[in-house]
Parts: sequence; structure tokens; C-alpha cells
Amino acid sequence: MTPTDPIRPDAALADPNLHVALAERLPALESAAAMGGPKDKAALEYALDAWSLLAAYPWQRLNYRYGRWQSEVTAWKALLTFELWESYHWERNTESFQVLDPYTGVRLGEFYAQAALRKFTWGGQPYMQPDVLAMPGGTLEFAGNPASIGVYRPVGGGADTIRLSWCPWLNSGTLREGIAALRSGSADRLPPPYQSIDLDLLDKYRAWFVDEPDKPQRKAPWAYEARTYRPGGPARFGRPR
Repeated sequence: MTPTDPIRPDAALADPNLHVALAERLPALESAAAMGGPKDKAALEYALDAWSLLAAYPWQRLNYRYGRWQSEVTAWKALLTFELWESYHWERNTESFQVLDPYTGVRLGEFYAQAALRKFTWGGQPYMQPDVLAMPGGTLEFAGNPASIGVYRPVGGGADTIRLSWCPWLNSGTLREGIAALRSGSADRLPPPYQSIDLDLLDKYRAWFVDEPDKPQRKAPWAYEARTYRPGGPARFGRPR
């Protein structure tokens, strides 16, 4: 059954071609969710979340950068010294990408790449398809809040190129509450993210491929401070309200 979300006049889903294409995919997902297990139910939930975001937000073009060199602790040295003396090295990382203002270059937010989401979503669903982003960067179309959650696609891409993602440092339950408000019509925008991340601090310990395609020759910096911002780590600045 087609979702009943209110569709704003300027929203991405006001495009009749996109509306029809996404609606045609829902019956198969609903049938699989009714007969299948948790991963099938998750696939339907994420498709409905994407629908709600597209019904509330227009596409906007943003720049992105994807893939980086990250300073990581050299584990064997930390173990030998009981973490009294830690050493760091550069390691390739493609777990997330940043979206940037196309005019000023200001970083607007950071999102999980699709490959990184597989370990959080019931064994792979609905992220079995490859990501649609090319490294090291480019332009994409985004609908949602660049600081929290949204859907993206290559510029002019079809329904099969739409992907859902969210900020690694935000609680998915809280994000879903915001989507539920969009779905019910009780809000026309997502709430602002409850947790702030210092991207300046993070990027002190990272080198994005768009700027440095080859592994940096300089020594990897002491990255203890930045480690606390990674997914699963404690928040140092932001706190749930």
C-alpha cells in the first residue's frame, strides 16, 4: 500500500516519475516483510523512512568527499606498553563521507557509507547493493538534514540509485522519531541534531583522498583526542537533551 505521508509541493517525491517508481517497489518489500524475518522487516522500514524524507524535502545539490587516510593506533605497540605509550599510523578508511556546501566548501555533515552500514542492519539488508558514490569526491543530490539523516543519489539518478544514510554519532532511534513526525504531518522538518561534532578536530587526524590521494608521508599524529568521536565512542561535546 502506498504511504500516506503529506507530500510538500517542492519535495523530491512531488516528481510523479520518482513517486511511481518508488511506489512500485513497495509491494514486494511488504510481502517479504510479512513472510520473512528481521532483515526483511528492516528493508521495508528503511524504504518507508526514505519515502518520508523524500515527501518532506527537496533535492539539493551538495559536494561530497569520500575516502580518507586516518590516524589509527598501532595496536601491538599499545599492548606491549599497556597503552602507556601509543604509536599511530595512517590507515585507509572508507566508512563515511562528508557533504559540503557547494559554494563555500563548509562541511555540513558526515554520513555512513553503505558498506559500513551493512554491519548495523540485520546481516546486510537493505544495503546489498553497492554504494553510488565515486571516490574521491564529486556532486550528489541530497534530501533531508545534512547534519543528521537523509537520502542521496547521483545527480539525476533513478529510483534504484537512492540510498539512505545518517550521521555516525547520532542515535538511530531519535532519528526515527523525527521521521515519524514527518510521516504523521505533525512536523514538516526534522528536529535539529541533539549532538554536535567538532569536524575541525576530527579532520586534524584525517587526510581525505580528494586532497591527498596517496598515503601521507608525514608521521601520523597522536589521535587519542579524536578517537572519542568515532562511532561507539563517548561524546565529548554533545549530550542528549
